[in-house]
Parts: sequence; C-alpha cells; structure tokens
Amino acid sequence: MSLDFVFGLPADDHGNTGILVFVCQLSKMVHLAPVPDTVTGEQAARLFVDGVFRHHGLPETFVSDRDPRFTAAF
Repeated sequence: MSLDFVFGLPADDHGNTGILVFVCQLSKMVHLAPVPDTVTGEQAARLFVDGVFRHHGLPETFVSDRDPRFTAAF
C-alpha cells in the first residue's frame, strides 16, 4: 500500500485543500480522501481504517515519502 498527500488544491465546501491518496500495489485500486492542510497522522490513520482497511485488509508494508504526518503517528 502506498500513500501520499496532495496539497495546494482549491478549498471544497468543508475547507479541505488536499487529498490523501492510497494505492493498493497489488490491485492498483486507488482510494482518495479529502483532507485539510492541518491533517495529523492520527487522522490519516483513521481515514485508512475507515476507507481502505475494510476493502484490502492490513497491508504487509506501507510506502510513503516519509512525510512528518506519517512518521509521527501513523
């Protein structure tokens, strides 16, 4: 499972200016979650559990760009 943030987008109705992107490396299935630029590692983990875990289960590995949000609390 790889994951990354994309920020700098126009704000939506809820003030989200970013997207958290999850990609299953096996199936190539993509899951997108809107996030504010202040999203924490704990919030990112909750988005994973709520939106990705139920479809793919717990992956053996996570691949990220070592964003502080991931290394801090995910």
